[in-house]
Amino acid sequence: MGISDRRPLPGTPTTALISKTANNRLGAVFSALHSFWVARHAAVTAGAGGGDQAAANLNLRRDAYSVVMFDHEVTTALANDFESTPEELLNAVLAYKDRGGTNFTGAMKRGQAVMEAHWSTERTPVIVFLSDGECSIADTVTQDACRAAIKLGKPVSLQTVSFGRDTSSSSLRRMAEIAADAQASAPRDLLVPAGASVKSAFSQALDSVQLAETFLGIAESLRKQRGSLIN
Repeated sequence: MGISDRRPLPGTPTTALISKTANNRLGAVFSALHSFWVARHAAVTAGAGGGDQAAANLNLRRDAYSVVMFDHEVTTALANDFESTPEELLNAVLAYKDRGGTNFTGAMKRGQAVMEAHWSTERTPVIVFLSDGECSIADTVTQDACRAAIKLGKPVSLQTVSFGRDTSSSSLRRMAEIAADAQASAPRDLLVPAGASVKSAFSQALDSVQLAETFLGIAESLRKQRGSLIN
């Protein structure tokens, strides 16, 4: 994530802030994350009638954001955050720097642990798993996370995103396939309207603009859901 071939989105209110500490691929990820958070906040505000900020803030608490950063180690940057604004969320992740290395297994296991620790029947679990590199991961690791969610009451939607070369995305593709199979075979949640669930999928973003579009697409798909867990 330390390579500077891709950088934060230019011309945004947060470009200068992000570029100060992460003028690289990681900064592009932070830009995309902030765009996602802003889109979700806007959707909630619209749902509250647009002019009722107090109601909007109350509704925003339905979204619980968690962020797991990983390289050769794994760190939980945010866990079950209901209250922070998009700007406050961005400031929290900007404290983390790229260090090199990739540990998919550790990241997925931490994501599962965070999901289980903060499980709520009122929210639908969504994990966005992003990397710009390749790392092997046993099928059982992803299967365990999927089974844990189903056991708790709802299948998890796993959105894997490659921010690197297509030749380095086979593990991310396989993880999404496993999660999609688990979703398809899970008992249907009768409280969720048919067609409203977010299907697990793999996406590839070749530049900062495509990455932001990918995250905005995920935000749009969540408009009918009541929460998300982001890793």
